[in-house]
Amino acid sequence: MTRTPLLCAALLAGLAACAVAQRRPAAPARSDTGPTAPPSAPKDSLTRFLEGFSYRNLGPAAYSGRVTALAVPSPKAGSYPNTFYVGAAGGGVWKTTNGGTTWQPVAEGLGTETIGDLAVAPSDTSVVWVGTGEKNSLRSQWWGDGVYKSTDGGKKWTNMGLKDTRSIGRIVIHPTNPDVVYVAALGHLWGTNTERGVYKTVDGGKTWAKLLFVDDTSGFVDLEMDPSNPDVLYAAAWHRLRWGGGHMQGVGKGSGIYKTADGGRSWTKLTDPALKNGLPAERLGRIGLAVSAKDPRVLYAVIQVDRGVTDPQQGRYGGVFRSADAGATWTQVNDLQAIPHYYYDDVWVDPANPDHIWTVSPSLLESKDGGKSFAPDSLHLVHGDYHALWIDPADPGHLIIGNDGGVYASRDGGRAWEHMAIPIGQFYTVIVDSSLTPYQVCGGLQDNGVWCGPSRTRDTLGITDEDWYPVNGGDGMWVQIPANDPFTVYSGWQYGHLSRLDLRTWKRDDITPLALDAGQDSGYPLTWGWTTPILVSQHDPTVLYVGANHLIRMTHRGDDWELLGPDMTRASREHPAPEVGHTSYHAVFAIAESPRAAGVVWAGSDDGLVWSTRDGGKTWVEVSGNLPRGAPTACWVAAIAASYHAERTAYLVYDCHSRDDYQSHVYRTDDFGKTWTEIGQGLPKDAGSLTICEDPANARLLWVGTATGVWVTADGGRTWRRFGKNLPNVPVEALALSFAQRDLVVATHGRGLWVVPVGPLEEMSDTLLAEAVHLFALPPAYQHRLRDTHPDWGSRPYVAPNPPRGAVIVYYLRDVQSDGVKLAIVAAAGDTIRHLTGPGYPGVNRVTWDLTRDKPRPRELGGPTSRDDLKQVEPGEYVVHLTLGPRTRSQRIVVREWPADRLGRLR
Repeated sequence: MTRTPLLCAALLAGLAACAVAQRRPAAPARSDTGPTAPPSAPKDSLTRFLEGFSYRNLGPAAYSGRVTALAVPSPKAGSYPNTFYVGAAGGGVWKTTNGGTTWQPVAEGLGTETIGDLAVAPSDTSVVWVGTGEKNSLRSQWWGDGVYKSTDGGKKWTNMGLKDTRSIGRIVIHPTNPDVVYVAALGHLWGTNTERGVYKTVDGGKTWAKLLFVDDTSGFVDLEMDPSNPDVLYAAAWHRLRWGGGHMQGVGKGSGIYKTADGGRSWTKLTDPALKNGLPAERLGRIGLAVSAKDPRVLYAVIQVDRGVTDPQQGRYGGVFRSADAGATWTQVNDLQAIPHYYYDDVWVDPANPDHIWTVSPSLLESKDGGKSFAPDSLHLVHGDYHALWIDPADPGHLIIGNDGGVYASRDGGRAWEHMAIPIGQFYTVIVDSSLTPYQVCGGLQDNGVWCGPSRTRDTLGITDEDWYPVNGGDGMWVQIPANDPFTVYSGWQYGHLSRLDLRTWKRDDITPLALDAGQDSGYPLTWGWTTPILVSQHDPTVLYVGANHLIRMTHRGDDWELLGPDMTRASREHPAPEVGHTSYHAVFAIAESPRAAGVVWAGSDDGLVWSTRDGGKTWVEVSGNLPRGAPTACWVAAIAASYHAERTAYLVYDCHSRDDYQSHVYRTDDFGKTWTEIGQGLPKDAGSLTICEDPANARLLWVGTATGVWVTADGGRTWRRFGKNLPNVPVEALALSFAQRDLVVATHGRGLWVVPVGPLEEMSDTLLAEAVHLFALPPAYQHRLRDTHPDWGSRPYVAPNPPRGAVIVYYLRDVQSDGVKLAIVAAAGDTIRHLTGPGYPGVNRVTWDLTRDKPRPRELGGPTSRDDLKQVEPGEYVVHLTLGPRTRSQRIVVREWPADRLGRLR
């Protein structure tokens, strides 16, 4: 395709649019911590074109996703709180105004949707604050961009600064003055920085003062206010630094508990060993705090202490501590310790009873004797891994919890629970299964297994959670379905556990490679990463590629395997990498096979090495050393995409956020990796790069998934734009294409799966935007009867929308057409069977043909007698004609019969 200056000019024009302080005086924060407003810019023709694409959410909400924060407006005495807010680890803020029957995302203005904490002003429930950046410090955590404020109950948000804190532990609002707000900021998880500590604003976030700072690796994970005196606060500092992979420092000198009695002007370190007050004073980890509303002299602290540990669930010198004199003295009441500590350690007190407390670990634990003893939960059909709890001040039997499975509510003190249907699934991966029509999608979710479901249904209601089914458990990772065997599903869970499932019998075989002799030297096991890649060969569907520290080729559907090449990491036995500073699991993270040549295979490790072979693995070349100077070749190789158009071409994405580098790093090679060109310069500077997808029809069309959405280039990476107008600002970890329907499927780590038709974008050329009118090619349309499978079950269940029934006709207009455009559908015999009028806006327009005729067709022998049935067009070929003045554009469309439903729910 010959380049002309026109597309480049349009793209470029759019881009133009586009040491512990015991006493620390309050000082104004730096200028970059104040509120910011997004810049506005005029929209050019390309911007309007790209904004003409909308995503459709598939959910599901069956297992929801990790919830990190709950906020309930202060209810009047005895009243039932119908309104409350939920903060998700990757899925933003959600609100209900009817006690959880229905939910709406409230995210307009949020630059990122990873939530650390939520708070509603007690004196003005329209004022809500959000702290971005989760506090739980796990491997699949994303980073925030400060704190946000809403003055209209979450309808719109404004960034109020503290952007470089990256992670917020707690927000506390003054009980009578909503302009006074305290923020506990944790700071960077994967590196050092000074924008961390306890902050305070007295003017609603216009300016900030840093009240308390420890050091550049210790932030604040918890902050509690005395309900009887807003000048008294308790803060928990935590030294934490995650180095990558499973390596983390969560214990250090910076951890401790602090108290202020003057609104933050001065602080006392309660874990100072000189005080000898009963608190541990050294080797402290994460700390959770709680103050009794009934008796504010009663405090609780859950403290992880890395000393004398012989049982990980028993903190001999840590556990639960209680104070009955406002923190002057403490007693260790229980040595219970959460595992892993970086993921838990919170404690809550019943507002009506200072001896009734709850703490969390994988289980929800309850004590009615001030922490002396805890009863494990017996929560039937409730997910584990708890992070948030709210106790109704007017009714302690009314509880709301947030865990890795979403939100649950109980009204009988925890004996029975109700799950809230919120689509905040955290997908690591996604594939398209085209063996069924319509196609299905499958993907792996954080702590919620691997699930498969339809891209659409014939149901009048839409796509429900009942249409989805699980094929594996644990933390769901990669999943593959061979093109010639749709009843076989290969999938995995953390650390290399692989299985083969037969959907006809539900027989599951474990096919995890066990290395009795992993590298021709006995006694060395394989090394697995958290997310183990699996790839079924496009050239032989009985072959799978699997990534450990070696690339593994599995044959005979996984019944046999061999090591394919050398140790592909920086930690080989001969030359092990020192585990100092930033590191990783030392395993293959990305695999790609050329669609054009069976012997061309690529592999990339989570410590930065890139390998290629052209002879099916007999010989390998390590090619990351050929990247341009300054390339981040110690970062994770997040994705490799082998080109559909040239076997010598491949695309490479480095994800460096676990190295405290949040820039994008995207490269292309056209010579099997001998040389590389950086192509990601136009991507956001602070959103990373997580995955890449090349279009099979247009070699210049690429998509990149970032921590805040999908970006697209139509010129091979010279310029980039955000793609679509309604995808939330969430991490996109994987992309897949449905070739027949020309759909892009997007896997987000926080808002489930999304689908967007991209056929029109595949036709982008250097001249398209200059055309007065362009009618795009049409994918097959399916004629079908609707069905009603589900009962009238009310408003609570989550239902994802189906696409419009029929054929969506898409066209581009350069200029506004006040009278719209005329369309005609012509049958194979040449007769016009349907007339339509489409909108006339500049940019991309759509009109849906519902696969009916203007008039019923003549009834044939034995044909239907219903007028409505006779108006339905029959399967066959048709032609769409679009007329705009003297111009006529035409496209062929094939109408097919929706295949008969198979017996059974799945296939």
